[in-house]
Amino acid sequence: MGDILSLTIPFFGIILLGAFSRSSGFFDEQAGRILARFAFFVVLPAFMFVSITSAPVSEVANPHFILRYEAVTIIIFALGIVFATRILGLSGRSSGIFALNATYPNYGYIGVPLAILAFGEGAVVPMSLILVCDSIMLLLLTAIFTRDKGSGDLSSALVQMLRSMSRNPLLLSVLTGFIFSASGLTLPQMPIFFLDMLAGAAAPTALFALGITLVGQPIRSARAELGTITVLKLVIHPLLMAAVMLTMPGLDMLWIQTAILFACLPVAANVFALSEFYQAYSGRTATSIMLTTLIASVSVPATLYALTMLGKAG
Repeated sequence: MGDILSLTIPFFGIILLGAFSRSSGFFDEQAGRILARFAFFVVLPAFMFVSITSAPVSEVANPHFILRYEAVTIIIFALGIVFATRILGLSGRSSGIFALNATYPNYGYIGVPLAILAFGEGAVVPMSLILVCDSIMLLLLTAIFTRDKGSGDLSSALVQMLRSMSRNPLLLSVLTGFIFSASGLTLPQMPIFFLDMLAGAAAPTALFALGITLVGQPIRSARAELGTITVLKLVIHPLLMAAVMLTMPGLDMLWIQTAILFACLPVAANVFALSEFYQAYSGRTATSIMLTTLIASVSVPATLYALTMLGKAG
């Protein structure tokens, strides 16, 4: 439990530091947006590239595992769209970012170190596969559901979507990392050091910018939206993942544990950067990240304990 808290407390601490700097007048909302753009266009792409290329992605071959994992991702995203549009009355890009909140786990800043801590180096292979495929799937879904709804035909909509994707640095960094890792090439020491320096700034920059934006965001007026995101992300997502993975015969228990652990994580800080990029649902996203992370400080340790017991039983 102490090891888990040692990961979550700094996460909260940086967000609170950003909030304190805003409330103290050191930074304003515009500064938070500038820092969010720096995170999205500069340091987060480096982080994604380094994370993907650090594991032997080219040696991973488990299509049944990833198909099941991504099927759950698509189902949760679709549920998010339905709740956003049919029940909560959201429209346009806001509905797409709402669904992303309900689906995108914080595997970068919490999931990866927590999985290695809990399950050891053996978790690197399923983690790398999830990181690559889920990042691509979520960024593709976001690009589709946040595209401008014009009056053009299907071909025009597809061209617009591809243009949007081509300007998304996170998607480009994921694809580049996957291709580079699959090629078997290695970078010289100097570019590795350069990228590692940038990647090291990703978490604190994104979280600090998130804290700045969080100040002044209403919670009471958005209880229905935040409650829906919390239930979808922290309850339905891991339960559905467990149901799908535990019925898959012949799958290594470590892979099952990793998949369920990743599904139970709170909303990723990357979602805030994406909301800023698409200029939609930023305030609610900032609040949902803080709220789900707060609740996850209890729910994630409980899930991890259950997964440990499951591993011993298996």
